[in-house]
Amino acid sequence: MRPYIIIFSTITIDGKLAAKDHYSELSCSADKRRQHILRSEVDAVLIGAETVRIDNPRLTLKYAKGKNPIRVVISSSLNLNPDSNIFTTPPATIVYTSNQINELKKKNLEELKRKPGITIVLLENLSPCNIMADLYRRGVRKVMIEGGGKTIWNFVKYGCFDEIRVTISPRIFGNGTSFANGEGFEGARSPILKLVDVKLCECGQEVHLIYKKIT
Repeated sequence: MRPYIIIFSTITIDGKLAAKDHYSELSCSADKRRQHILRSEVDAVLIGAETVRIDNPRLTLKYAKGKNPIRVVISSSLNLNPDSNIFTTPPATIVYTSNQINELKKKNLEELKRKPGITIVLLENLSPCNIMADLYRRGVRKVMIEGGGKTIWNFVKYGCFDEIRVTISPRIFGNGTSFANGEGFEGARSPILKLVDVKLCECGQEVHLIYKKIT
């Protein structure tokens, strides 16, 4: 068993969620509200370690009312700054990492364990579906995946998602981080999704699309 999983992202016309200099401010105010409303509706919001290192997000509600979801971070190396916002501000955060320990990981592990509201889960298998199964056992029933590109790719690669919601921003980066930033599928074997909703954003310049996985 696993939670219901929604991948949410705002991307450029050419499918990038960040530029080559890591710039990723793509959302208009209406899209930010849409993102935060979804945050308020899920039990947990998940990101990868690179997003923590580059963006230093809080992943809390700012443009919507409701209860903040649990934050979830995946980091095999645990190469993370223990003073990052996600570890020093409420609500609770769960960090998934591999059970292989080196000196850097041991140091960061000890620092993070001392922080209130932080749970460290060591797993032999860090596959998306294995992590989701563990979250389900902890009572999480609905998860929002916010990135980055490598994290999204891993969930798509293993088919461990139910919906993809993307907002298309009127920008072209040409280079940078792709929405699903991985080794890629062979074309004929790539997943085909079902389009269930199309909406012109309130700003008049963006389009929001909702796809569901075909089971």
